[in-house]
Amino acid sequence: MTTTAPASRREAAAGRQDNDARLTFLRAVHAEWIKLTSLRSSYVILTITLLGMVGVCMLKAFSVADMASGFAAAYGGQTGEGQDGILAEFGILAREVPSAGIVIAQFLIASLAVMQIGAEYGTRMITTTLTVVPRRITAVLAKTLVIAGTAFIVGIVGALVSYVLAQLILAPQGLSYALTADGVIPSVLSTGVYLALVAVLGLGIGALLRNSAGGIVTTLGILIILPIIVAILSGVSDVSRDISLFLPASAGNDMVAIRTPQDHLTQIQGGLVVLVWAAVALAGALVTVKQRDA
Repeated sequence: MTTTAPASRREAAAGRQDNDARLTFLRAVHAEWIKLTSLRSSYVILTITLLGMVGVCMLKAFSVADMASGFAAAYGGQTGEGQDGILAEFGILAREVPSAGIVIAQFLIASLAVMQIGAEYGTRMITTTLTVVPRRITAVLAKTLVIAGTAFIVGIVGALVSYVLAQLILAPQGLSYALTADGVIPSVLSTGVYLALVAVLGLGIGALLRNSAGGIVTTLGILIILPIIVAILSGVSDVSRDISLFLPASAGNDMVAIRTPQDHLTQIQGGLVVLVWAAVALAGALVTVKQRDA
């Protein structure tokens, strides 16, 4: 009896070590994917995101087509240097239609990302997650990869569907274009990348606050309320206008644009700004989850 008990404990400890060794990052990712896809709310939010993206893009397509129609009626088909420049502007606006959906998609994706971790803290399911995946950094990174990958795919699909449908609206005004037209593919890809980074931002804030409602309010405040406040202050100080360029929503618009104004960030600069926001939020989440009790 005196030798059996210690041997049993050693065997149990060895078994736990073997289980930990077999717990790979890919298995953690698979577990998080099952969690995401097993919730009806995930399908609802992602479906609304896709429909919202397509709806906003269609509205922009109708707007561009209507402006082009009004221009054609006003000038009666006459051409000239000024008219050619306006037509070129219409072409740029038409090519930016597929990415217009980020206006609404970012809020829904951010909310879903917050709930991905905030809901677990609210229901105390996080204790089970961290028991199954003792390496907390692994658990958070697995969640991040799943929600960011999902957001990227939704962004790409939404932009491509919007592109196809927009051609039906733009074609009568001679504004249809190929997917390979200048800047279109980079804009479509940037749409997916931007939504992926917004998802990382939302998940990071959700992990920091450990509360779905608080995380959603904070994230949407950064994406919606903060730009409004800065815009109001920009009438008082030029510094506020410069600050507004580095907010994630504004930088995201520059990131997906076909052409950015001279006083705005370039597409690459906008992408780097959003990346920094997401990286800071994720770093804070990793430190918080690592150091604080579940």
